[in-house]
Amino acid sequence: MTTQKWGAIASFILAATFIAAPVLNLAGPVEPAMLSYHDLADFLFGPLWAASLIMSVFALREQVGEHAPRRMTAALLASTLSGVMVVAAAIFRSTNRHYLGWHPEMGPTLSHTIFVAWITVVQGLISTGYHFLGWALLLLGSVGWTTRQFPRLLNVLYLVGGMVALFSYTVPGNLEGNVVLAGLIWSIWQGISLWRADSREPSALVESHQPA
Repeated sequence: MTTQKWGAIASFILAATFIAAPVLNLAGPVEPAMLSYHDLADFLFGPLWAASLIMSVFALREQVGEHAPRRMTAALLASTLSGVMVVAAAIFRSTNRHYLGWHPEMGPTLSHTIFVAWITVVQGLISTGYHFLGWALLLLGSVGWTTRQFPRLLNVLYLVGGMVALFSYTVPGNLEGNVVLAGLIWSIWQGISLWRADSREPSALVESHQPA
């Protein structure tokens, strides 16, 4: 297994987590019987999402880093910061959910106050993670567009997805669906590109622009 193959697998896992985590969170209310579903969702949209994002960007950096080393390093750093924020959100959400479950003696007023504060902090962490994801995608799109190392359509997806993610914090909740949809598309396309590149030749991500 080469780095590009691992990056492709990570991209496909990333696409799956974009969809699976929200579905599990919508599976039911936060009750003791449903905690396992929410815990799994936090793992998917948390450690697994972060690891998949970082691994996929690392594979892209290994593939084309020599053409734009500084921008690819910056993209890897931005994706790492994005992953850290999302992991923090998942951990904070999970620990607070279990804390409320372990202390049923708290009255409904106090529980509601803690719940509102928890939701606000978690939303802020996720929005911060998406903001850094936006920078990573814009850098990837910039590298691909100027160096012609990625397919043109993938560059467009990076740039569009990056712009949406970059400003998702301005309208929390309303733009996250667009970030998820764009993420699903570019991560699948990215996985296919990495897999096909490794299956053909080391430079297979490069589009052919030579005259006939």
